[in-house]
Amino acid sequence: MYFWVRPILGYRKIKNKVALTIKYYYKSKDNEATGKKIKLQTKEWVKANRQNSVELSASYNENLPTWYKMLLDSRGESPIDASNHLMILSNTRNYDHAEKHIKEIKNCLKIK
Repeated sequence: MYFWVRPILGYRKIKNKVALTIKYYYKSKDNEATGKKIKLQTKEWVKANRQNSVELSASYNENLPTWYKMLLDSRGESPIDASNHLMILSNTRNYDHAEKHIKEIKNCLKIK
């Protein structure tokens, strides 16, 4: 396998994890579970957002080839901005603010 394929696949894997985490957020928001269960889910979600933020930033800064970074820029993808919004999102407790940052993350990573 070519040496530049692995970092790209790693980036895509992280991007998919971010998309799944956002999907998980919407499921937990709609879920009418007890307070204790929601509290536990929120802790897991915050931890996942922080981890995804770090992995996304590291993948972009340390692993991706320059030509792929240029391709992402031409597509309008901004993993660094998405990483910043993920970190802010992990510290947000207000649903309206969370919605705003989720939209920004989706826009930065071109997630539908």
